[in-house]
Parts: sequence; C-alpha cells; structure tokens
Amino acid sequence: MRKAILFFLILFSCKIYSQEKYVTVDGVKHRIKLLGTGEVTVIFENGMSDSIEAWSAIPDSVAKFANVFLYDRADIGKSGLSHQERTIPNMVTELKNILKQEKINPPYVFVGHSMGGFIGRYFASEYPKDVIGLLLLDPSAENFWESMSKKELNEYIEGGTEWYRTKFEPQYWKEWDQFIPNMVYMKDLNIPSDLPIILVSATEPHWYKYQKKIIKGFTNAKHYKLEGSHYVHREKPELTIHYIKKLVNTN
Repeated sequence: MRKAILFFLILFSCKIYSQEKYVTVDGVKHRIKLLGTGEVTVIFENGMSDSIEAWSAIPDSVAKFANVFLYDRADIGKSGLSHQERTIPNMVTELKNILKQEKINPPYVFVGHSMGGFIGRYFASEYPKDVIGLLLLDPSAENFWESMSKKELNEYIEGGTEWYRTKFEPQYWKEWDQFIPNMVYMKDLNIPSDLPIILVSATEPHWYKYQKKIIKGFTNAKHYKLEGSHYVHREKPELTIHYIKKLVNTN
C-alpha cells in the first residue's frame, strides 16, 4: 500500500513539475513548460533576452494554486529562430498561436518582467476577454525613452547596440534592435479600465515616476515600490508569488 501511494505521489509530482517540451508553431520550434492545476493559467513573459530560467523557483510555487505556462520566445533560450521581425504584434500572435495549439485556454493572469510588460499589455489589449489580471514587474515604460532628447536617445541606442553586439549571439540582437521601434505599439491600447493590475517598481533603476503613467486611468490598479534591482522578483520572490495569488483570486 505504501509503495502504491509513493508511486502515485511521484507521478503527481512529475505531472506538476516536469512538463517541459518543444512545440512547433508556424514553422518555429518553441520551448514551453507547463505546471500546476487550476482554472486560471498564469503566463510568465520574460524580459528582453531572458529565458524561462529567469524566474527561478517562482513558477513552482505558483503551480500549487494555478496552471502555469512559461516559454522561450523565438530567438531566445532554447527556442528556434524566428521568421518574422520581433515586433510586439508578431510576438503576441506567436504566443496566441502556441496557446491555441496546446489548448491552454483562458482566463489568463499575465506576469511580465521588463519588456515582457509590453507583451502582456498588448495581449490584454488584443484579447481583453482572455486576461483577468496583469502583474507588471519593473516594466519597460515607454515614456522614459520618449522623455529623452534626440541626442540622448541616439546615445542610448548606440550604447545598447554595442553592448548587445559584444555580449550576445546574433539572434539575440533582434529584440534589442526592435525595442525602441516597438514603443509605437504601446499607444492607444484598449485594455479595460477596470482590469486588475499590480505594478511593481524597483528602486534601481528608478523608473517609478515613468512607470506610474502606465496605470493612469485604471480604476483597479495598485502600484508598489520595492527595494531592489531590476530583477526585483528574484530578490522578492515571496512578494511576487503573493501578488500573483491576489490576481488569480480576484475573480
């Protein structure tokens, strides 16, 4: 009897924690990972050039109260090379097609770090009935770059381009090269004004005053400032999980 129970627990553990696989959508191989059970699926959207490893053990904890979906975008981590430009609409379409093919149905809570906030916000605008909450972790705030002078912006782009060219393999350059142009897609989004949103700002870099504009006009949004770096979720994993759980339990 004890052996049977142990065998069941092993199978259950594998079901929750070991569903990593590769799926081909629109001719591109994507690495995805599925965990947990529940009525709500939490989608983790990585920051620029990050793979799913950037979330450490956070998804494992979230899997105790929700479905969890992680993936490497095309050109990133262990996924294949993209066939299209790395525009926000293209990346959102690719994500939507993966979810559809794998029958990972809404409702969704989006957890977006840095540039992943662009993707989460755009997805919520395109598919407002599918998304029940957004957790934006030190998200890219387009008005920060819009506040720069032309000279400042050019210097920023030149510095970033040099850094990417020396630190990353060529396929990783694509998201960076499209980063500034992608900000045009953040204008006039049709996100429901009552969508529950939790926005977390790190103290380093200090983007708080720019990030707070992201939730201007939203009636069900909270904004928190946490001591820490841009990867604030790694430094405050318990709080990150708490915020996710709040959004999962909102409806």
